Amino acid sequence: MLKEKKEIIKFGKILYEQGLNHSHSGNISIRNKNNILIKKHGTMLGYLSDKDIININLKNSNKDKPASVEAKVHRAIYLNSNIIKAVAHAHATYATILSFKNKTIKPMDSEGQYYISEIPVLSCGLTICSDEVAKKIPDLISKYKVAIVRGHGVFAGGKTLEEACLYISVVENASKIIYLLNN
Repeated sequence: MLKEKKEIIKFGKILYEQGLNHSHSGNISIRNKNNILIKKHGTMLGYLSDKDIININLKNSNKDKPASVEAKVHRAIYLNSNIIKAVAHAHATYATILSFKNKTIKPMDSEGQYYISEIPVLSCGLTICSDEVAKKIPDLISKYKVAIVRGHGVFAGGKTLEEACLYISVVENASKIIYLLNN
């Protein structure tokens, strides 16, 4: 599990340095057999240490209290797909801005189109720590690799944490291009 913790620390820092999260926002996890290694609630994503990453059970939420408030969403994504081994969630500014006015976002740039043809926007009553998000987003992630929760942020799944973070970065770059072209 030391390797997975190092990956979480590395990509937490990358997401923060790219400006995809503010100091304490966002969360990332890696599935390890019947467990999930996930960022602890209230920790700074860009400055994680080993003690900021906790191990929770894939199928049982009884010991989730110290975990990120989005642990239920991460768990739901993993339980929906055996292919997804890592999940990242970021509060990407331009993607979140576009989520208020769009049901889907289609990248206009070549790089964005290469990785993602369409980004669905999920509209929910409650967006943070939501049972509704946990119920609806796993199918979107399985189909599109990435989805935006309206007004909240981007969730992405991948075979690796690098892949999940790539999708978030691509979504934000594509969203920034769309926003700047239209404003």
